[in-house]
Order: sequence, then structure tokens, then C-alpha cells
Amino acid sequence: MTGSEIERPTVAEIDLGALRHNYHALRALAGAARMMAIVKADAYGHGAVAVARTLAQEGCAYFGVATIGEARELRSAGLRARLFLLGGFFAEQAAEIVALDLTPFVFDAALIAPMEAAAKAAGRRDFAIHLKIDTGATRLGVMQSELATVVRHLRQAPSLSLEGACTLLANAGDPASPITEAQLKVFDGALKALRAAGFDPPIAHVSNSAALVLREDCRYNMVRPGLALYGLPPVAAVREKITLVPVMTFKTRVMQTKRVPAGSGVSYGHTFITPRESLIGILPVGYADGYRRGLQHGGEVLVRGYRAPVVGAVCMDLTMVDLTDVPGAAVGDEVILWGRSGDETISVNDVARIAQTISYEMLCTVGRRVPRIARS
Repeated sequence: MTGSEIERPTVAEIDLGALRHNYHALRALAGAARMMAIVKADAYGHGAVAVARTLAQEGCAYFGVATIGEARELRSAGLRARLFLLGGFFAEQAAEIVALDLTPFVFDAALIAPMEAAAKAAGRRDFAIHLKIDTGATRLGVMQSELATVVRHLRQAPSLSLEGACTLLANAGDPASPITEAQLKVFDGALKALRAAGFDPPIAHVSNSAALVLREDCRYNMVRPGLALYGLPPVAAVREKITLVPVMTFKTRVMQTKRVPAGSGVSYGHTFITPRESLIGILPVGYADGYRRGLQHGGEVLVRGYRAPVVGAVCMDLTMVDLTDVPGAAVGDEVILWGRSGDETISVNDVARIAQTISYEMLCTVGRRVPRIARS
């Protein structure tokens, strides 16, 4: 047991073997397409440095981050692979983008000139950029009506190379969605317009995890899986097409138990009153760690392979559970907040549903004070 685990037993255990499995399963589906592993938001809470190093060892050459700070962390850790800046940037950040050798998603024609100036100042020729096209998600991106302006700016940027074009699919989880059909039509039209203007980006990409698994027509020649890499299907239909293994187990240990009579109030506001004599376990985890307050209404944990309900208000640092029906429950017992114990599993998707959010948010909000413990 490490010092961090002894200090506080609430940890996020990261199974790098599961990560490798998921990567290769998705890699097989992608076929000839390049695969950009999305490691933004600290690899969805899993630890970007450990995840990127592991995937690079498996042959992944392309990684996506949201911010320059995320890219800086990976470069400082020695990652020399291609890094794509997905989340936007300001003109004054162009020089650092070049210095870090990032490939930015350019989402506004006005950003081409600053990127050109930064590349030229650094003595770079053919500095790669990708054009982000807004095909209907109404987020970052160039509208189709603005392509003529983009082309005009690109013609005045000899230090830049339009390597790729991409878009965000707004409803990829529904393989029959007319929204996706409409977006693909706009995207293909934009590619055609760029080619007609003398620009033929060799890379085109639109697929997130769901589109990669569910729609072969969305793969083009690069794909961008995120959540599926971490072992979670973004929609149920994905589970039917590919076997994914969850990478994170969020767990803690029982810190105290107390036998209390029927009618005892538990936690703030006494939102739970024991209906019988009960064994209450106190866990050193709370909403500051990413275990959401809403889990007091239907949340469960696994102790000794048994399900134990969360009772009373989840606090900033502590959570109470009812251990009455867990034989032999005692201080020090391992508690699975999400993950597997014996034959039982609690999926982060199930936890997210109870907390009235999505698994992406649950993973990303596991607190920074929770150590990530990587297991090979």
C-alpha cells in the first residue's frame, strides 16, 4: 500500500490493462483510419500522463487535448507524439501553440493570421492546422458561409498547411439520427468547397466514440474516441457492438461503524431515519471527491460483495451507508463506489443516472485530492 493510500484510502484505481484492451478493440474497428485518443480533462479523470504514455507504448501516435495547459503537461512529461488542440485558443496564444508543436483546431478565420505570424517567426514551414467546421452543433467552428473568407486567409498564410478538416457531431449516439445525416451533408459540402478552392486536406474526421462504433460512414480517415477508451459505452447500442472494460475503480474503506437504534437520524438534516436497529458505516469520501450529493437518493456501494445503500446526506468529506445486511462488515473493509466486487458491479453509468448526470461528468469530477493509482 502506498503512502497516499495510507494517508487517505479514497483512491481511483486505474487499470492500464483494461485501457490497452479498449484501445485495441477500438483500433480494430477503426480499420485504416488514424486514431486520435482523447485525453482532455486529465484523460476524463484517469490521469492524462499515465494514459498517454500507456497508449503511446501501444502505438497510438495522435492525442487530443482541450487546453494549452493540458498540452503543456504532456510535453513536460516527455510525450513527443502529435497533440491536437481541440478546445479553442486566443490569438495571443499562437506562439505557444507553435512552441509546443501542437496542431490547433482553427475555428475562426481571424485566427489564421496570428497562427501564420507565429509559425513564420519560429521559422516553421508547413505548420499543420485543422479547420473546425460548424455543421450544426452551434459550438466552436467556421460556418459553411464563412469558408470563402477562410480560403482567402489561408492563401495569405504560406507558413501554414491545412492538414485536416473536422466537425462535432451533435447526436452521434443515435445511429438513425437525421441530425447526423444533415451534418455529414454539410461537412462533405465543405470539403468539396475547400477542394474546389485549391485546398485538399488529407485528413477528415468527425467520429467520437459512438460514431466510431455505430456508423462506418462516419470514420473518414481519422477517428476521435474518448469515453469508450475508458471502458464506458456512451450509449447502450455501443455495448452490443464492442466489448469494453471499465478502466477506473473508485473506492474507499470503512472508517467507522456504529450500531444505532431504530429512529436514529443520519447526517445533515436527518434526511434518513433508521427504520430498524442498524449498522451504519462512515466512509471517508464526499462530494469534494466527486461522489455527488444526489447519491443520497438511491445510491449504493459494494462491501464484501454485497450492495449497501447510501443513507443520509452525502457530506463534503464523508458518506454514510447502511451495512446492516452485510455479514461481518467492519472497519477497514474495502468499499467500491463504482467498479466490481465479487460477482457484483456498480457501473459509473448507473451512478451517473442516480445522480442525474452523465458518466463523463462523474469521471471528470473525481477530485484532485483523490490519488490515481495505476495498475498494469
